[in-house]
Amino acid sequence: MRGFVVGLAIGVAALAGCSKPADNGGASAANAAAPVAAAAPVVTAGPPGPITLAQLPAPTAGRWARTSTQDGKPQPPGSKCLNGKPIDPLDGMPMKCAKMDATRTASGGFVVIATCANGTGVTAKLSLAGEGDFARSFSTDASLEMSGGGRPPVRIKNHSDWTYAGPNCPK
Repeated sequence: MRGFVVGLAIGVAALAGCSKPADNGGASAANAAAPVAAAAPVVTAGPPGPITLAQLPAPTAGRWARTSTQDGKPQPPGSKCLNGKPIDPLDGMPMKCAKMDATRTASGGFVVIATCANGTGVTAKLSLAGEGDFARSFSTDASLEMSGGGRPPVRIKNHSDWTYAGPNCPK
């Protein structure tokens, strides 16, 4: 179960990403100063209420700088290249979730609630919420509660702030 918990903790820290790998080197000064005028505001169309995962916000493609706290403790800053596709709530998670419900908030943000299992008797409940314009900045709050496997319950909370740093991503 220890490996599973560590894997989930890493996954919680990476929840607001996409299919490209994280680059924990941080955004370069050149990318941080890159103009974002070309990045049109992301419009999260539609009224508040239930949505599909394909209707989650799609942050501007390019490099995003991240600062975060896990269980109230600052984490090393990093960056991630996003591909312009909708946010994947399970990016980096070592599990499948039998049930995932997504909701659009009145402000255009989102909430995803998932019930997951790893096949060894450990179950997890994931909650991920995101708010922002998704073109220049957004924030995510994730919580994960795991139980089973003969161990005491584990709770992990993560808050991340994401800032668009420019269109260029290292290969």
